[in-house]
Amino acid sequence: MRFLLTLLLLLSIAVVPASALASAAHAPTVPGKLLSTIDELAARFDPKVCADCHEQIYEEWSQSMHSKAFIDPRVIQTWRTYIKQGLEKEAGMTKMDIKSNCMWCHAPYIKYADDNLVSEIIDMVLTAADDPDESKRDAAVKQLSKLNLNCYGCHNLFALKDGYWSNKPEEGAIYGPRGEDDPEEAKHEDFKTFKSDYLTTSQFCATCHHGCPDSVPFSQCPTLYTSYKENYVDKGGKEKCQDCHMKPADPDDPKSHKFPGAHDKDFFAAAMEIEIEADSTQVVNNYKNEITPALAFNVKLTSHSGHGIPNG
Repeated sequence: MRFLLTLLLLLSIAVVPASALASAAHAPTVPGKLLSTIDELAARFDPKVCADCHEQIYEEWSQSMHSKAFIDPRVIQTWRTYIKQGLEKEAGMTKMDIKSNCMWCHAPYIKYADDNLVSEIIDMVLTAADDPDESKRDAAVKQLSKLNLNCYGCHNLFALKDGYWSNKPEEGAIYGPRGEDDPEEAKHEDFKTFKSDYLTTSQFCATCHHGCPDSVPFSQCPTLYTSYKENYVDKGGKEKCQDCHMKPADPDDPKSHKFPGAHDKDFFAAAMEIEIEADSTQVVNNYKNEITPALAFNVKLTSHSGHGIPNG
C-alpha cells in the first residue's frame, strides 16, 4: 500500500503540465542543456509571462521594433547578404558565426540554441529571403517571428556591462532600474530581482547599437552610438538614449517600451525640422537656344536628434 501511494504521488507530479510549471516561476529559467527547436527556445523565454504583472509594458513592447527584431525585412536581407556574399570575403569564418556576430542582439537567448538549431534558423532565413514559393517564405517568417529581443534580453542578459560575454548576470534573475540591491528585500517570492543602474545609461543601448570597442571612433565605426557620442555628448549634449526613445506619455508612468525611431512618423517629424522655399527661375540651354521655366529649391534641415539620421 505504501509503495502504491508513493507511485501515485510520483505520477501525479509527472503529469503536471509543463506550462503550469513555467507560469508558476514568472521568470525564465536557464535550460540545463542547449535547446534544439525554436518552439522550445521561444517557450522558455516567453515574454508573456512578464505580462502577468506588466501588461502595459508588454503591450508597448509588442508594438515596438524590438518585438520584430528577427523578422524585419531589412534584417532578413542583411543576414542573407552576410551568409551568401560576406562570408566569401572573411577567411576562417563560417555561417555559424552569425550566432555570435549578429543573432545575439536580435534574439539574445539564441545563446541557448544548439548548433543544429542555429543551422536550421540560418536555412529559414535564406528561405524567408529567397524562396520563390511565397507560402514557404511566409511559413519561414512565421516561425522566425517567435524569436525577438524581449524582456529577458534587456533585463538579464544585457543588464550588466559586458554581461552577455563575461560579467554574467545571475541566471533566472530579473534586473531593473529601480528596486533593492539586496534580493532578500525584493517584492517577488518566485525569483530574485536586482537593481541595475547600467540599464539607465546610453552605454547599455550601445551593447547592440554600436558593435565596436568603446575606443573606436565614428570614422572607423559609423554607428548610432559613435554618432551620438562624438556629435552630441562630446559637444555638451546631456540627454541619454532613454530620455528620447523611452519617454513615457505621462511622467508618472514607467518608461515607455515602444522604442520609437525613424519608423515612427510622428517621432521622426519631431526629430527633423524641414523648411523648403521655392523660387521661379529659368534654365538656359545655349546649345539649343532654349529657355525652360524651372523652380529653384532652398532646403534647410534642422536636426533635433542626438545622433545622425539615418543611422542604426
